[in-house]
Amino acid sequence: MKLIIPVESIKYKTGGVILYDPIKNVVEKQYIHDKKWKYDRTGWRGGVIYGDYLIATDWTDIHYFNIKKWKYERSVTKSTWNDLHYLYIHEDKLYIVNTGIDAIEVADDIMNPVKTDLRFIFDDCPHFTKKAIDVKHKWNEEYKTGGHVCHPNCIFVKKGRAIVTCFENETRGFSSGKIVDINSGRILLDRHNCHDGNLYKGDFYLSHTRKDKILVIKNVFDRDWPVKRVDRIIDIGGKGWWRGQIIRDGKIYVFASYAYNVDRGARMAIIEIKTGESKLQNLPVFDGKVWDTIYQPCLLEK
Repeated sequence: MKLIIPVESIKYKTGGVILYDPIKNVVEKQYIHDKKWKYDRTGWRGGVIYGDYLIATDWTDIHYFNIKKWKYERSVTKSTWNDLHYLYIHEDKLYIVNTGIDAIEVADDIMNPVKTDLRFIFDDCPHFTKKAIDVKHKWNEEYKTGGHVCHPNCIFVKKGRAIVTCFENETRGFSSGKIVDINSGRILLDRHNCHDGNLYKGDFYLSHTRKDKILVIKNVFDRDWPVKRVDRIIDIGGKGWWRGQIIRDGKIYVFASYAYNVDRGARMAIIEIKTGESKLQNLPVFDGKVWDTIYQPCLLEK
């Protein structure tokens, strides 16, 4: 089992890609991007595998990295892109989580996604206050937008539902977030700051970022929404900013990021779903590089 992971070092203002074996806890390869940015968020973040490519985001760009050749090829940007968090491919469309302006953008051309259908979360879901956002403004020249009413982090599309984890509801207070289906506007779960979610055998697993927990909602598509109470809470077993989650063969692989001038690398928990037993391990240093921040690991099937 191998993971291709977009990585970021906020402390050292750089980013790139690593090839990681989570079972052996070995970084086998890495690529460091040389993009310069006057602020502190130049790392690679959301990522998805498409053919031979890792498609990855940073704050304002989407990068195309050839996995087979282990080579960065090109980047694209768009005026509306700001604080991009996460990518998802469904039915030959690329879903882009545009956190900076509280939106999801959907592109038909996965390899050149500059033409998109832009959907503001607060337009699709009446549970959020609407906000005026100028789509003609060059958001990709801005650092922080501020004043988020949704702060979407992750999207998962299945059975006609586009489930988005939102970190905010008016304020960045603890437990203020919502998990919503933007196609219907319905809430799955309220007042939980969850970063990302994965479906596994019909159940939905959510990283409860600040609480060091995994929340489990059983039979997520065959029950009434909103869910008043989660069915199971799994203790990760260590403190961190838990986001970036993959589920494979009965195990959850979830990462803890450390950022904002903390000289400490990310770490990972491997959790047995059946027993809840958790094993923690530090992301190893490769060629002297410490990566502190991980958003979205990708499973390499080849």
